[in-house]
Amino acid sequence: MSRSQIFKFVVVGVLAVSSAAVADTTGTVTLGGTVTSSLQITATDTAGATALDLSGGQKIAKVCDITMSTNNEQGLTLSASSGSLTKSGGTSITFQVTSVADAASAPAAGAFLIASGSPYTVGTSISGSVNRDLYVLYTPLTLQDPGDYEGSIDLTVTDN
Repeated sequence: MSRSQIFKFVVVGVLAVSSAAVADTTGTVTLGGTVTSSLQITATDTAGATALDLSGGQKIAKVCDITMSTNNEQGLTLSASSGSLTKSGGTSITFQVTSVADAASAPAAGAFLIASGSPYTVGTSISGSVNRDLYVLYTPLTLQDPGDYEGSIDLTVTDN
């Protein structure tokens, strides 16, 4: 080997050792995961929900016991539809909905603030479980057309 070849070999060797000295000495590990929502609702019709008093005059009736829960830190929102009790060929009976804390006294007529046909909403601002009693306000006519009337309330619960 000639002297210039040895010199080139030494220079290349020094450069190879030098490049190892400038290698990265830190790194990053990316972490992640998913928490599944535990949002749920259980609605139990009361005994009187399908046997409402349809004699004339304003009525307030408890129609449902509701249990809701979420693991969302911002809580949940319940939406309940309102509408009408209907009979084919008869005059509809509109109803409004509201709720109270479980086992609380029935609401007064002034507590029904949302017009029939608009959704009633109530919610929480923390995670956990909440129980509510759902009530309807309705006013059959004094001479309401005889027959069977029916309607429904749709309940939807969402995470905030």
